[in-house]
Amino acid sequence: MDEQKLIINESTLAAYFNGKLPLPEQKEVEAWIEQSEENRKIARDIRFICLATDTLDYIRQANPQAALKKTKAKLRKRNKVSWPIRLQRIAAILAIPLFMSTCYLILKEEPIEYVEVRTNPGMVAQTELPDGTKVWLNSNSSLRHPVRFTGSKRDVELRGEAYFAVHPNKDKPFIVNTPFNIRAEVLGTKFNMEAYETEREVKTTLVSGSVKLTFRTDEEEDKSYILKPDEEFIYNYQNKKLSVQKPYIPTLTAWKDGLVIFRNTPFEEAIKVLGKRFNVEFVIKNDKLYENAFTGPFEGQHLQLILEHFRLSSGIQYRFIDPKTGNGEKTDEKSIVELY
Repeated sequence: MDEQKLIINESTLAAYFNGKLPLPEQKEVEAWIEQSEENRKIARDIRFICLATDTLDYIRQANPQAALKKTKAKLRKRNKVSWPIRLQRIAAILAIPLFMSTCYLILKEEPIEYVEVRTNPGMVAQTELPDGTKVWLNSNSSLRHPVRFTGSKRDVELRGEAYFAVHPNKDKPFIVNTPFNIRAEVLGTKFNMEAYETEREVKTTLVSGSVKLTFRTDEEEDKSYILKPDEEFIYNYQNKKLSVQKPYIPTLTAWKDGLVIFRNTPFEEAIKVLGKRFNVEFVIKNDKLYENAFTGPFEGQHLQLILEHFRLSSGIQYRFIDPKTGNGEKTDEKSIVELY
């Protein structure tokens, strides 16, 4: 055939690179490719389009081995192609498995799913995390954690109060993050952490093991403190002040067992514990009540029995008031108790 009259279009080139042309027409196409640099550029573009189309088809089929086998068969069929073009095809074929593997790994990496456990006011709940760590959530609290722990850390997010019995894993620290500038890092221990958004302080109490607390100072620097057993670390996230004390631990952790334990507990702290435990708002009618302190264990769900103890031991009177709306209807808000 007269090469000057040879007309090669994109369809012919696509058929050539897909191995659909008979041998005589293949030779005509190869002759056309060798005529000019422009022809070679057009042929390269069509070849890459064909290879890309094949690759996408193979990815959809999710069968890399079959894709590679099919592509090799095409290469053997076109054994008359010039060596430069053949080498380029080999390079493209070798890139296919790598490209497909990369796509597979990217698609395989599933997004991390999270679970959030919440407690209603006046309620206590227990849950177990994917690593075996046990958590008790106090009233009006929430804990957010991944469905499974991946990476080098076990991160959870706490709002409110929780008691942690952390499953030991020295290679993967357990980290409790709060909405404030303080977090706790442990390997395996038991501790209580209180981080309510309605309070100004975050309190961490260590029962056993050790806890590393990282916090922001008033100089806007990150510092850390290693908490020792029976210590309570109190961090004021508003003024960045901190203090460490040694309280009577059962008074701070009894809530997880449904108990209220006082040991020379000041009146102000006692009503705060009861308010959280029973979802009650106290209205103090006599400031002299703040001079009292209380000792004793209380079981069950009966606030009135505890108030009776207050009355008998300190002469504190109480009165329950039903919360109502402006039209006299009851609401779902906290119960109100007057103390006088």
